[in-house]
Amino acid sequence: MKEISSHQFILISIFLLLSTKILTFPPIVYEFAKKDAFWSILFGAIFDFIILFLVIILLKKHQDITFFELLNKTFGKFVSKLLLSLMFVFILFKVVYLAEETFTFFVKFLYDELNVWIYIIPIAFVCGYFSVKGITTISRTIEIFYIFVLLGIFICALTSIDGVDFNNILPIFENGFSQTLDGLWAQLFYRGNGLILLLFMGKIKFSNHFVLKFTSATLFASLLLLSITFIFYLVYGPSTIYVEFALADLPQYNPFVSDLGRLNWLAVVVCVIALILTTSVLLYALSLCLRWIFGFKRSLVSTSISIALIVAIAGINEFSIIVMEQQITNTWSYLIGSLMALFLFLTILLIIIRRKNEQSIKI
Repeated sequence: MKEISSHQFILISIFLLLSTKILTFPPIVYEFAKKDAFWSILFGAIFDFIILFLVIILLKKHQDITFFELLNKTFGKFVSKLLLSLMFVFILFKVVYLAEETFTFFVKFLYDELNVWIYIIPIAFVCGYFSVKGITTISRTIEIFYIFVLLGIFICALTSIDGVDFNNILPIFENGFSQTLDGLWAQLFYRGNGLILLLFMGKIKFSNHFVLKFTSATLFASLLLLSITFIFYLVYGPSTIYVEFALADLPQYNPFVSDLGRLNWLAVVVCVIALILTTSVLLYALSLCLRWIFGFKRSLVSTSISIALIVAIAGINEFSIIVMEQQITNTWSYLIGSLMALFLFLTILLIIIRRKNEQSIKI
């Protein structure tokens, strides 16, 4: 029995595209690419689209089996579990980053001081509940809130247009492509979320013209993200490196908006909803990996283990997004980037092997 509709799957894809890239992502890339940061992000978005295209081919081609079953048929059980373990690590650090990002976000916009446990217990309970209930519950909740999230993002970007200055990104490629490449390298940790969608293989009820709908929706989300990033760089320019949260800080730049009230609270609400729901999706993905690897019968066990690991790793970083970002742009980028490249290669390999096998059978 399929667990989610095509529409729900598309919305999950959009949340995975947006949620890890609307807050601290633009300032980090600017540190490396300077005025070429937007073009660096544009090239990164194209790379993400290539991954999404390959993933959709696999999902459409294998609608009646799970990703674990596909791995088993192609590589065998041992290698399948090894690959899923790598996928687990790949997702785990993304969830840790979201947890720390959300905590820092709360401290800046909601509380001057916030005890870590007062934060983590409610978040773990809410996201853990969603994970245990399954992807159907998560996707239905996303269906309720997605329009508010997209509308809030659009309004926050639109209200800052009159503060743009094109000198903040010109001239283009003044120092060649070296800075752009540096910016691409800094993005490795944030890219590749489309690979996580492979875990939903066999759970999607595909509708007519699914590929067209999926491509249109994800392209819209990507363009929205690129538009926000573009406006953000045009508004803040060199001051970007001093901004912690791109979307939430953007409305504060416009004096007219400030006179109307704290419009950045709209961004706060939007970001909190997006972060919690995305964290729930990723936690469910972690739980699914553990169940496939170790054969856990109950999702409560795998979810509890995942939460414990997230809290432990975040605790080592003292729930500091600054510490996490330093590690991402130094050591962890090599690890995460390598894992992402590996899974991209495996995606291509899976497509080639399965098609070759099917052609052999037909002959």
